[in-house]
Amino acid sequence: MNRELIKELIEELLGCKDMLLVIDSGGAVSEMHAPPEIATEYAGRWANIEAGQWHIHLDLDAVKGAQFVENSNHGHESIMPKLHYLRMSGTDEATLLRFYFPNPWLDDDEKPTEFQPEKLRVFEDIRDRYVGRGGVVFVERTADGDKYHSEPVKSGGVV
Repeated sequence: MNRELIKELIEELLGCKDMLLVIDSGGAVSEMHAPPEIATEYAGRWANIEAGQWHIHLDLDAVKGAQFVENSNHGHESIMPKLHYLRMSGTDEATLLRFYFPNPWLDDDEKPTEFQPEKLRVFEDIRDRYVGRGGVVFVERTADGDKYHSEPVKSGGVV
């Protein structure tokens, strides 16, 4: 995947309010809330995401794909019907880093609440700008399997 596109995605996602970054190695998971002030630095193939108490070093050349995911098969469906995130994947589709968008079914204290469409719109707007660029796809993840879209998708179908 193109380094410049990855950098552009990182910058846009970190500009979103209340983003949650998740590193998942398969055997351990680390979750970090992005504070309002977060610094990024790029040196060759490396991205450094710095946020005071934590930081992430991401090998940009290891990122082989990016998927905007709408996941309705995540194990917490009774509390929140769907999760929305961008997943950066490496070789063999291994997850490197996920950026979770604010959940439209949770309030600011992460308690269940009425659906907040403005939170979903943040995900949809960014997704619609990137899907189809440089191999970025949209995935609808359901109990029946994954449906991949390689073209921009608007609510109700492909653009």
